[in-house]
Amino acid sequence: MISRRDVAKLGASLLLAPAGVRAARGAAVPWWKRAVAYEIYPRSFQDGNGDGIGDFRGMAARVDHLADLGVDAVWVAACFDSPNADNGYDVRDYRRIMPDFGTMADFDLFLSRARARGIHVILDMVFNHTSDEHEWFVRSRQSRDDPYRDFYIWRDGRDGGPPTDWQAAFGGPAWQFDARTGQYYLHTFVAKQPDLNWENPQVRAALYDILRFWAAKGVSGFRFDAITSLAKPSAMRDLTPAQRAGSGAFAEIGPRLEGYLHDMYTHVFAGTDLYTVGEAWGAPHAAIAAMTDDRRGGLNSAFRFDLQLQDIRGWRKTPWRLEAMRAFNADNAFDDDPHVWPLVYLEDHDFPRAVSRYGSARPEFRERSAMLLATMLLSLKGTPFIYQGQEIGMANYPFTAIDQYRDVAAHQGWRDEVLSGRVPAATYLANLAQSSRDNARTPMQWDGSAHAGFTTGVPWLAVNPDHVRVNVAAQQGVAGSVLSFYRRMIALRRARSCLATGRYQDVSPEGRQGDVDRPGGRTGGLYAYLRRDEAGAALVVLNFSDAAARYALPDGMAAERVLIGNLPHPAAAVGGVLVLRPWESVIYAVRPG
Repeated sequence: MISRRDVAKLGASLLLAPAGVRAARGAAVPWWKRAVAYEIYPRSFQDGNGDGIGDFRGMAARVDHLADLGVDAVWVAACFDSPNADNGYDVRDYRRIMPDFGTMADFDLFLSRARARGIHVILDMVFNHTSDEHEWFVRSRQSRDDPYRDFYIWRDGRDGGPPTDWQAAFGGPAWQFDARTGQYYLHTFVAKQPDLNWENPQVRAALYDILRFWAAKGVSGFRFDAITSLAKPSAMRDLTPAQRAGSGAFAEIGPRLEGYLHDMYTHVFAGTDLYTVGEAWGAPHAAIAAMTDDRRGGLNSAFRFDLQLQDIRGWRKTPWRLEAMRAFNADNAFDDDPHVWPLVYLEDHDFPRAVSRYGSARPEFRERSAMLLATMLLSLKGTPFIYQGQEIGMANYPFTAIDQYRDVAAHQGWRDEVLSGRVPAATYLANLAQSSRDNARTPMQWDGSAHAGFTTGVPWLAVNPDHVRVNVAAQQGVAGSVLSFYRRMIALRRARSCLATGRYQDVSPEGRQGDVDRPGGRTGGLYAYLRRDEAGAALVVLNFSDAAARYALPDGMAAERVLIGNLPHPAAAVGGVLVLRPWESVIYAVRPG
C-alpha cells in the first residue's frame, strides 16, 4: 500500500524531472502562429470497425482529407479511457486510449500518418477533474486518511446539507455526499466528475508527468479543458446575492490560476515548442491577456466565449447581432497588446453549427453564407480553428424530441426545467434544437450513402438527413463548393501575411445602417474591416444579409484587385462603391488612404 511518504516522494521527483520533450528550434515565429488548426470529435469523425463509433483507425484513414484541406494541426477532443458520463470528459486513465476509439497502436498509427503529412497533433487534457472511476478517486474515497484523499476536494457538510450552496454547471448541487466517509466532494460538472485539488503539489506533479508521457510520444501540444475552473475559492462560502444574480460559476479565474499556469509552464513547457491552449470559459479580454502574455510563462493562447455565449444562455437561444460580433472581433485582435496571440473560431463540439446560427435561413443562400463565414474566420488575426464538418457547411440537426439527444446537459435540463413543470416541453425543445451541443456531434458527412460514409453499422448519434446533399464526396473537386472555398481561403491566408498577423480596423458603415432582420432571431448587414501589415493590406467586405447591399470605400482607399470571393465575378469598385449580392464576401487587395 502506498504511503503518504511515497506520494510525497513521487511528487518531488516529478516536479524536479526534466521536461523530456522537444526543445524549441529558436524560430522567430512559433509554428502555431502560422498554423490553421482543425478539431476532430473522435466519436463522430470516422468509424473504422463498423461499431457505429468513430475511432483512431477511422481517423488515420482520413488524414489525407485533412492534408488536402491544408490544415497544419489537429486538435483531437477527449480521447482517453472513460466511462463516458460526459462523452470522454470524465477521464478514468490518462495513459490509455478510450476502448471505443481503439488501442494505443491505433493512436500511434494516426499520429504517424498525421506527422508524415506535416500535421501537428494536439490532445485534449481534462485536468480540472477526473472520472469517479479514476484510480486516484477510488483511493481517495476509501477513507479520510488515504494518501490520495487530498487529490480531491472533500469537506464536511453544514446543517445536514452540502458545505455551500454552489451549483454544478449542468444543474443541481456541486457537492456529492459520500456515505462511506461522511463527507462531500466537489464537482464543477456532473457527480461522476470529481474536481482535482490543484492546491496539492502532488496533484500537479502527477498531471505534469502525464503531459511528458504524451509529449514523448510525439504530440505537439495540448488543449486544456475547463482551465479557468482550476483555482477554487480559498474560503468556501455561499454565493452572494450578486453572484447568484449573475449566474456565474463558483470557480472562474480564481486568484491562483495564473500561478498554476506558470508552474505548469515552468515544469513542462519552458524550452519546448509545444503549443498550449486553454478553454477559457468566462474569461474577458484582460483575463485572456493575463493567462497568455508571452512574457509571463503561461498558456500560448485561449478559447474565448464572449461571442459564443452572446446568443446562448444554457438551453435558451436568443437573437444575435452583427454589432456584437464586430465588437468582439475588434477586441479579440489584441492590437493593444503585442504579447498576446489570439485564437479565432466559430464552431467546436460544445456549440451549434455556425451556418445555422449566423448564416441565412434561406436554403438558396446556405452555401454562400457558409463560405462568407469561412472568409471571416480565416481573415482574422490569430490561430484559426475549423471544426469537423464546418468545411462542407454542416448544419444543425432537425431535433424534435428529447429522446433524440445523447448530451448529458440536454437531459439534465429536461429534468430540471420540463419534468419539474417550470418550462413547457415545446418551449424547451424549440430552444434546445438551436442551442444543443449535439448539433455539432452528429457524424461527419463523407458521402450520400445510408450513414454518410461514417459507419457501416448503426451510428451512435443519428446522421443529419441533409447528408444526401451536404457531404465531402459531393463537394470534392467542385469549384464553387464550400470545401473548395475553404481550401482557397487557407491558401490565401498563407500567401497574404496581413490576413494572419496584420492589424485590424473596422471600416463598416456607421451605426446600424443596412441591418436587416431575418427569420430565426438573426440580424445582419454590411461588415467590413481592413487587415494591414508591412507587406500589404487587404479589405474584407461581408454582406450578412438576404438582400443586396452597397458599400462605399473609405475616403482615399483604392481597391486594386480581388483576392478571393465566394461568388463568381465579384464586384469591382465603381466610383468607390461596391455592390454585394446577398451573402457575398470579397477580399480586395487595397491601397489604404
